Amino acid sequence: MTSLSRSALIEALTAGRPDDLLGVAETLWLDFKGSPYNLASEKGKFELCKDVAAFANAHGGLLVLGVKAEKKGNQALEVATGFHPFPQDRADVVQYVDTLNEYLRPRVEISHHWYRDPGRSAAGTDLYYLVLEVEPLPELSRCVLVRKLINDKGNLTEGLAVSVRHGDRTVYMPSEDVYQLINEGLRARDTAPTGALVPAHEQWHEEPDEVLDELEQRQDWEETPVLFWQSVPAQPPSQILPGLHSHDGIKGALRNQDVLRDSGFNFADNTGRLQTLSGGLFIGRPRSAVWVRPDGLMTAGAVANPDMLCWGAQQSAPVVMRINAHVVTEMTLEYFRLADRLLVPRVPGPWRHRIVVRRFAGEKPRVLAPGGGMMQSFLSDAVPASDDTWDRSWVANGDPERDAYEALERFYTLFGVDVATNPDVEGDRVVEARLRAK
Repeated sequence: MTSLSRSALIEALTAGRPDDLLGVAETLWLDFKGSPYNLASEKGKFELCKDVAAFANAHGGLLVLGVKAEKKGNQALEVATGFHPFPQDRADVVQYVDTLNEYLRPRVEISHHWYRDPGRSAAGTDLYYLVLEVEPLPELSRCVLVRKLINDKGNLTEGLAVSVRHGDRTVYMPSEDVYQLINEGLRARDTAPTGALVPAHEQWHEEPDEVLDELEQRQDWEETPVLFWQSVPAQPPSQILPGLHSHDGIKGALRNQDVLRDSGFNFADNTGRLQTLSGGLFIGRPRSAVWVRPDGLMTAGAVANPDMLCWGAQQSAPVVMRINAHVVTEMTLEYFRLADRLLVPRVPGPWRHRIVVRRFAGEKPRVLAPGGGMMQSFLSDAVPASDDTWDRSWVANGDPERDAYEALERFYTLFGVDVATNPDVEGDRVVEARLRAK
């Protein structure tokens, strides 16, 4: 029995090496399915909804369709034992989404990716694995309900179910726990200030995306590949972000940043660029920017060209532009040293962190290789971004090293590269001491 990180699993499928999954155990975030969900049957619809809801009620996860799993011998966990890739026309992803939207409340965000199996495909018949990636539901919006139950005849019937992920299994929340959650929610509703229980996405509407657009326009990045980091409180503070313009608060910390390295890659204000923007604080340089708004929304960005994230690459490179792993790691940790230490403690309640990539797969795609800096791996090992845009979020840990890891794991997954190959990563952390020592 073996284990793989999310990014290593995606890397294996992207590279056409599904056999790397043989013996891999199912986990809290990984569930194998030997075949696509059969939405022609009501049982198939229920199984899809149950499995997606379970991940959304936990920490999110991957449903890998086309890989069979079973217990072997005296093993406690199910492990991948066989491969059954299938043609793409056997799984209608649009119908999957429609089914989820019909039977789950609230709605759950999922994305999907197809991975071809070159070894099992035949002439004229391409076979694929389908991976459904489920985003976790914010704590304030939990739990996801399945609006129907399945009876002993395999038919949908009236009722509600709350499925959760428990270790490598999907189980149902006991009725006593569901009852307690309902009562706690009713009591909280009766005692909370007006608007306090409105879900985060309804509180913020489209503002986080609008801020990204505004930052792009302000920086003249509309045609430039960019990586954004963003942090959003569950709801805006009732007043101005505490300490925003204080010299011993956020303004002072941005003006005199405690960076990892004096000559490193960061958001430091070395030339007095800190200014007031829409009542918030803004530092803008051609290659990077950071913006803290009075409502607590924090956004930063860096260009993916030789001026920053592709540091050391040749501007005249004819085909691809290579991401410098060291630079993206240092910038990511520097961002979360600001967000987790300056903002998160000032606004109560859960926060969500987010990374957004734009224009990474154009005429000159951005590529990423395993390992560290430019001189530590070959260009031939580099993998191009699998999508032009990429938007992933998670519930903030409040620990810069942990949140930097979460961001990098999602960033590396865009390229199908295992984040564990990054020399500054250890376990589920980006080690600050290693970056300071460079």
